[in-house]
Amino acid sequence: MYKNISRTLYSVLAASLVIPAAAQATDEITVSAQRRDANIQEVPISVTALSDADMQRLNIEVVADIAKNVPNLQTYTVTAGAAAMQVFMRGAGVQNPGFNAAEAPVGIYIDDVYRGRVGTVNLELSDIERIEVLRGPQGTLYGRNSIAGAIKVITRTPGEDFYANASLGMGDFETTKFTGAIGGAVADGVGLSISGLYNDRGEGWINRGSVGGRKLGEYENKAVRTKLNLFGDDVFSAVATLEYVDAENDGYNAIPYGPTISPPASPGSPVEGFYTTLVPDATAGLGLTKQGNASLDMSWALEGFTFRSLTSYSDVRDRFNFDLNGGAFEAAPAVIVASPAGGLFVRSRAENQTFTQEFSFSGGDENLDWIAGMFFMKESGEQDYRVNLDVLGFNLLEASETDTLSYAIFGEATWQVSDTFSLTAGARWTLDDKDYINNCTGTLCNDGAAMPTPGPWTNDIGDNFNEFTPRLIGQWQLSEDTMVFAGVSRGFQAGGFQTLCLGNQFCNRVIFDPQTVTSWEAGVKTEIRDRVRLNVSTFYAQYDDLQQTAIDNVGGSFPIQNVGDVDVKGLEIEATLDATDNLQFWTAIGLTDEDISSATLAKLAPAAAKGRLPGLPRQTVRLGVDYRRELSSDWDFLVSADLDYASGYYSTINNVLDIPDYTRYNGRIGLEQSNGPWSVALSGTNLNDSEDLFSGIAGNGTNIRTPQPPREYMLTFSYRHQ
Repeated sequence: MYKNISRTLYSVLAASLVIPAAAQATDEITVSAQRRDANIQEVPISVTALSDADMQRLNIEVVADIAKNVPNLQTYTVTAGAAAMQVFMRGAGVQNPGFNAAEAPVGIYIDDVYRGRVGTVNLELSDIERIEVLRGPQGTLYGRNSIAGAIKVITRTPGEDFYANASLGMGDFETTKFTGAIGGAVADGVGLSISGLYNDRGEGWINRGSVGGRKLGEYENKAVRTKLNLFGDDVFSAVATLEYVDAENDGYNAIPYGPTISPPASPGSPVEGFYTTLVPDATAGLGLTKQGNASLDMSWALEGFTFRSLTSYSDVRDRFNFDLNGGAFEAAPAVIVASPAGGLFVRSRAENQTFTQEFSFSGGDENLDWIAGMFFMKESGEQDYRVNLDVLGFNLLEASETDTLSYAIFGEATWQVSDTFSLTAGARWTLDDKDYINNCTGTLCNDGAAMPTPGPWTNDIGDNFNEFTPRLIGQWQLSEDTMVFAGVSRGFQAGGFQTLCLGNQFCNRVIFDPQTVTSWEAGVKTEIRDRVRLNVSTFYAQYDDLQQTAIDNVGGSFPIQNVGDVDVKGLEIEATLDATDNLQFWTAIGLTDEDISSATLAKLAPAAAKGRLPGLPRQTVRLGVDYRRELSSDWDFLVSADLDYASGYYSTINNVLDIPDYTRYNGRIGLEQSNGPWSVALSGTNLNDSEDLFSGIAGNGTNIRTPQPPREYMLTFSYRHQ
């Protein structure tokens, strides 16, 4: 299954250089993966933890950057603006995140609050305490749409101690970034903090080629967060959070490929250059996201148990424009030129309001820890989605409304059967009730036949979906430093409604079914001679009715299909080696393979005979080294370097477009005060200036690619007090 892994990789494993962590292997890492604080080495879940220091060292600036440091988690930039991202984990993924009806199989949580809009979640991170990534179905405690895993971002909460930090970064492409935070006690038992971020890029790296005009890729991101923490009472505590985000950018600008557009050739080559688009100013990309988020987390420590109430409200306004053809037009067979009117121009305006409420009870003693609760979510959204193909005089407007009510009850308990063995059992019941209205007007609206029928057309559909998802895990403490675990869990993601139908009303009336998974997993977590931390897990995930985005060349749409039964198996390795007190090696490795049933293959286009899931590299490797040396009594010298490798994968389920493998090098060098608040660092990504792709689309009259960024540098001055 893993025979293509290089000898170099095996030598790395043999040397036990394996988990991204800035801390030494002997330092304890605390996580809340089971809704209670615990040592990561004692948690029977495959989980990666990244501290604030890790984020600086690994150049993690936005949510999507997390994936580079986590085995079998992938995130890719997509057409729906720079704040959107495709998310894949262990074979499950979402490819149309810019739509209100779209949901990811990886739950994203900010301070335990579920954030379902993946089209606007790829935002900048600031004043973060840590990040936790839980792999595998989290259908008990993090239930909604966590069929493949969950990403938890924990922001810093002010307490009794005063802290202040600030950073100023200056980078190429006329980039300036400022972050700042201040917090501490303002009265007995009352903590208050405020943090802010401003990041401006004045020049892009996407060229305009023969079209001319400014480079694309500029952005201006602003965010502010304030937290109020009441912690002085032995019984009652509360944390209130307010957050506002304003992100504006040049959105998505595709790179057109040839030698043909329809039918597309793969792999093909750029029409004018690897980083060159042909979009004119009239159809240049645009991304705009404004968010207001509020939450109130209250706890009462009562006799024998703790009661918690977590309430949140989110208001998101999102807008994106892009040219699905990259400004290209096939004037004659194999003759691709820049179209003055642009290619297939797409515009979207959307808004979404989400309210969530969770109540939970938890308690325990030396033999039993337990938690039980209920969850409710109400989500409403509106979206206007316009498509213009001006060169042929085609257009459409799809105005949609989405409403979702989600209910769940859950419980989990861990029983310490003996000094060395514990058993965790849990379950969740989920009910999602969804409604969808779509109105289509314009020349591209049709009933699924070859000839358009402008309409207007109206589809008013709805359905509800429910599932029971249990989990059972056994955990053995073989020694003080070694723990093994094994278990099985179920995951569930509700069905839903088609997007990207491009006027096809037959497509728009389809309600796809839920997808479920039964995942078997086993692992070991160990520390060796106070120098090595080695965590290894293996999994076998059996997906039923897996949801995937397809390319319907006949119907002219990109529908979501239940492709059938798919098994995904894999191995995940994380570890750290402290070679000396000053030198540390680390790596994170993910290996996967899939088995698509013959019945499933028969549902897909003949090209899918390769049997590969999209967005799923067979191997991913992150390998790095950190070194610190004392220069004087006041200053330390720091240097770190890492390698980021991913094997090739397919961009879509029909296996037409192959994304080649890539290797990118990153590094950081700096000075830090030994006992003071000041530091300075020069960081760089893609130091080898490799030209690599994220994804692309080939079919339905388009042939485009999404490039990864070129080499980038930033010089950052930082002040950190506690």
